[in-house]
This record gives sequence, structure tokens and C-alpha cells, in this order.
Amino acid sequence: MYNSIRVLLASRHSLVGAGIRATLTVEEDLILVGEANDGYKVQELNRKLQPDLLIIDLDLPNLKLLDSIAYLHKYCPDLKVLALAHYDKVNLSILRASGIAGCVFKSEQPQTLISAIRTVAKGNTWYGQGIVEEVVQQKLDESSQDGEVTLTQREQQVLGMIAQGWDNASIATELCLGHQTVRNYISRIYTKLAVSSRVEAVIWAMKHNVS
Repeated sequence: MYNSIRVLLASRHSLVGAGIRATLTVEEDLILVGEANDGYKVQELNRKLQPDLLIIDLDLPNLKLLDSIAYLHKYCPDLKVLALAHYDKVNLSILRASGIAGCVFKSEQPQTLISAIRTVAKGNTWYGQGIVEEVVQQKLDESSQDGEVTLTQREQQVLGMIAQGWDNASIATELCLGHQTVRNYISRIYTKLAVSSRVEAVIWAMKHNVS
């Protein structure tokens, strides 16, 4: 038996909504409890239905992202949020600042959405390869120049493992290090790279060919 995940869907386009609805229907653990087609309705239904996870279309009418998600987290503190976006409309900084735990492109396969829902519902983040690649390209297109960053050999090794998808426990086991030692390395890496999350560290690593 699966632990059920109660999902509220907020989508601007009926065809997108119909596709997601059909995708969720065949999954035993995913229960679609309601649908909204604008930002105001999202707030109303979240208060009323108290879903576990909200799938929100970033093109939703009457959606002020930062204010809306802050409002939802105030009245639904356990709510997890997964965004739907077009490939050319992803701003990772805004998503993170809004408290959105993951993002899926509307063009991705249904199974990608299912995996993202289950991952975010567990309290983890989901930014698929497509999202990361798009953000990397955005960074590469920026005209600003990076400052010189010097990482020790061990820090480069840890960063490379992070970029390959290793979690902290696996890194500690592979390198025969304590869990706190790994966390300390990651903290120093974040400081040197001027980043604040694993996703941003991965983006930096990809941009600078660290693997």
C-alpha cells in the first residue's frame, strides 16, 4: 500500500489540466482533490481542501508568485509546491525565494511529473536535468564575469560528486569521512562559490566542467 498524496492542480490551460488529470488518475497513490484556474481560486481551495501538494502553473492568471506562495504557506504550513513552466520562463532564484520545492517543464514526459510529485511530497527538491540545463544556459548567456574561485582538491572531489547526484551520506561513505565533515566541506564550497543551495552548486560545477 502507498501513502496517498492529495494533490491540488492549478493550471491556466484546460488541455494541460486534462493531461495532468489523466496522468494522476492511473497512479494509486496520487489523489486529485481539486482544480483551480486562477490565483484567487488557488488560495480559496488550499484553505478549504488542505492538500499535501500543489501543482501550480506559473502562467496562472492573478498570480503574484511571491505573495501567493507566502500566503499559502501561512495558512497551509505543510503544503509542498511544484511549479509547471515553459522552458524559457524559469527563474530559479525566484522559485527558491517563493518556497517552491521543484519545477517541471510542461513539455516533459508524464512520468517525469509523477517522479517530481513523489519527490517533492517527501520534502525533497526536484529540478530535473532539463531545468538545470536551461538555467546553466541562462547563466552562460549573462555578460557578467565570475571572480576567481580556488577549491582544494578535496573540495573539487566533493563538488564533483554533488554534481553527479551523490547525497551526503553516500559521499561520506565513499570518501571515508564523517557526515559532519562532509557537511563542513559543502558549507565551505557554498561560501567560496557564493551559492546557497545544492542546485546552484551543481549549476556552477556544470558551467566550470567540474565532475
